[in-house]
Amino acid sequence: MRSDIEKEQINVFIIGLRGYTQNYGGWEAFAHGLLDNWSDPLIHFYAFEKVTSKEEENTEEVNGVTCIRVCEKEQGSSAMMKYDRKCTDYAVHYIKENNISNPILFHLGVRIGPYLYLKRRQIKKNHIMMMENPAGAEWRRTKWNKLVQVYLYISAMMMAKSTDCMVCDNEGIRELYERILHGRKPKLDYVAYGVNEVPRVENEMPAEVQEYFDKWGIEKDGYYLILGRFIPENNYEMMFRGFHKSDTKRKLLVICNYKTEIQKFYEHIKEATKFEEDSRIIMAGTMYDQKLLHYIRQNARGYIHGHSVGGTNPGLLEAMAETDMNILFNVDFNRYVGGETAVYFSSDDELAQRIAEVDASTAEERTQMGQKARQRMLDKYSWKHIVDEYNRVIRELVQK
Repeated sequence: MRSDIEKEQINVFIIGLRGYTQNYGGWEAFAHGLLDNWSDPLIHFYAFEKVTSKEEENTEEVNGVTCIRVCEKEQGSSAMMKYDRKCTDYAVHYIKENNISNPILFHLGVRIGPYLYLKRRQIKKNHIMMMENPAGAEWRRTKWNKLVQVYLYISAMMMAKSTDCMVCDNEGIRELYERILHGRKPKLDYVAYGVNEVPRVENEMPAEVQEYFDKWGIEKDGYYLILGRFIPENNYEMMFRGFHKSDTKRKLLVICNYKTEIQKFYEHIKEATKFEEDSRIIMAGTMYDQKLLHYIRQNARGYIHGHSVGGTNPGLLEAMAETDMNILFNVDFNRYVGGETAVYFSSDDELAQRIAEVDASTAEERTQMGQKARQRMLDKYSWKHIVDEYNRVIRELVQK
């Protein structure tokens, strides 16, 4: 173990982002949470960004992060695989040409496992360490066809065999890899996704918030909330059936991309649940206004979370940080996040029962549950804590 590394610069190249200066989705939100809260001057980050023309390729310092823009003109999943390969090759060449000290390739996701497996020997010849965050069990997502699912499983295994350290954002994901990996294994570590502390909203709603509530006919404490992608593994069928079976007089506000997601799935849900016949269920479409979302989350009677695949879901952390009563689908990924500060369901009948219990709860009970949930988020999922943990992981990796 090296004792001199604490005084040396460590250089981390993040591969898998569409861009640090762009706001596309979960990985970009993760990068901002991590990098915007980083404080150790001896660990420097490089973040690759996808551009669509050679003219846009450049390098720029943004908030202390070196943004390296790489051209990939095509769009879609296959294009992102090509882009990740290009970024990996660029990073290896850049490290070699510039004699970069203590370099680490930090891959997000499992797209290019076979490529990394083939390149590992060359990468290690340049004294480069590798770490990855695999996110969830991507191969289990039913949005992919069987062929893609098989590729993602193989890629995830080859990625794990290639890397030096796997940082899982949920204990359930770490346990999953411990079970399924055989032979050579990377160091398996756990560092959660982070969430920002959110102040409580004012009792009096601003005009634009009241306008949204009036548009959908909802009022404070008069609705349950579902917020998440409209895909099969998020259990919309079970949640709609469970809500329909409940006797609650409250409404169900569903904020999701049902108009642009898998239309075959939407038609199936309409036919299977007849949710359109339940006047309590409101399909409100998407919503990205963060100020408005704070009011929506904090004024809901409860938040219903049906995600069944993946690691630590950022939307769940945001709900736990804002909504007092959280009703979660009963899988280990969600239990690790919610602990004793949430309630759980495994079927539509159980969801109907949980809704009845939340309906019957007192204001004091809900307030106490919410306070415990918010404290849990501060203790385990604050970005300060996450940054400290990544600092530990990075330094331990370089000291090997």
